[in-house]
Amino acid sequence: MPTFVHPLWGYALEYPEGWVWQEDGEVTAFAPHKAALSLQYEGKRMGHLAIRPELNPYLRPIEPLWTQYITRISVMRGAKKLGASALKIGNLKGYEAELLLPAKQNRRLWIGLLAAGGMVLHLAVTHRKDEKSYFQPLVSNMVQSLRFVEHTDEYQMTAMDLPIPPAYTPAAPEDIIEAISPHKIWDAYRGEATISALQVFYLRELPHAGWQVDTYYPYPNRNPEIHFASFLIHKAERTVVIALIPRGSKPTLADIVMMEHEG
Repeated sequence: MPTFVHPLWGYALEYPEGWVWQEDGEVTAFAPHKAALSLQYEGKRMGHLAIRPELNPYLRPIEPLWTQYITRISVMRGAKKLGASALKIGNLKGYEAELLLPAKQNRRLWIGLLAAGGMVLHLAVTHRKDEKSYFQPLVSNMVQSLRFVEHTDEYQMTAMDLPIPPAYTPAAPEDIIEAISPHKIWDAYRGEATISALQVFYLRELPHAGWQVDTYYPYPNRNPEIHFASFLIHKAERTVVIALIPRGSKPTLADIVMMEHEG
């Protein structure tokens, strides 16, 4: 079976041979064919598995996260809750539930939430009721294969020996932040990833590249005075600050600025 690994969020799963996947913002969906990725499709092999990751840096209890998720989906889809049960896959723990959709839709809807450390995965599976025998074993195997990897390979290293996420390109530091000190070495990059995904990327890839994370300030932060995410890191005698500068909203993207003291 092919393996999907998200280069930023770092979750992985196996999916059936011949299936396709598609990203829409932070959601990645897997289906037997492209048309089935749409909720409007009503034909044969209608259905898909959708995954939306979320950063949980302060390790909020997952119970309220689950309540918010199941309530939101129920309202959006006009579904009734049929109760929930515990869900455990490896070191991922959470909840799952079957939601009863209006009979005229001829659809089955299952949702789940899995958490490990500061990461949360929101899952949703929908398919035709009369194709349950086809979808259920395949999707069950996909969900059971979910895991987080120790590192990914889809990135480059900078001249500072620091990982840069896929599709991020060099930029002028002064175009991103105002105060540039001449006594430090600066580097900057621009791209289209969310600030949440970038935080997960650096929390995973910095240690793998041999850097020790001394201090990490998440974004959003409980301190209203902190308006960006940052990492204070060191390797041997070198000390670097990586700042993720938010840009836009819904979703909030981020640019990357790196600063190293000379000498």
